[in-house]
Amino acid sequence: MTTFNWIKHAFDYVGGAQDEPPPGFPIQLGHWWFWAVWWGAMALAIYVFSGQSSKFIYIDF
Repeated sequence: MTTFNWIKHAFDYVGGAQDEPPPGFPIQLGHWWFWAVWWGAMALAIYVFSGQSSKFIYIDF
């Protein structure tokens, strides 16, 4: 397996598109607490970057 394919498979696994991790994957992601922390961090990132948390007001003239 080439490095690019391994990285793609790892990202697919972390994103939920693959059920099995690539060979040699260092972290066991089957624990429910890992997924709770992961999706909590993703929700926080979406909130921070969506503009809802900033005080900037955009006015279109």
